[in-house]
Amino acid sequence: MGFLGKLFKVITMLPSIILGVENLMTGLKGDQKQATVIEFAGFSLNLAEAISSKDIVDNDKFQEGLKQANDGIVKMLNASIWYKR
Repeated sequence: MGFLGKLFKVITMLPSIILGVENLMTGLKGDQKQATVIEFAGFSLNLAEAISSKDIVDNDKFQEGLKQANDGIVKMLNASIWYKR
């Protein structure tokens, strides 16, 4: 799977991962939940493989983008009916 395939895969998985972490780890703070989401996404995506095959040339920037995507999805979920339940 090429880089774009991996990127789209993690983006489509993020809402499910976020909801799972929210439901399972309600006692954690926001930054702890974010770290857990990023870790799960990393395992799912197998970042080590992507980095070793040079698909990702700047892991720090990739991780920062992943955190921003997480924050954006959390904002959307919090603004939706999901948050109101």
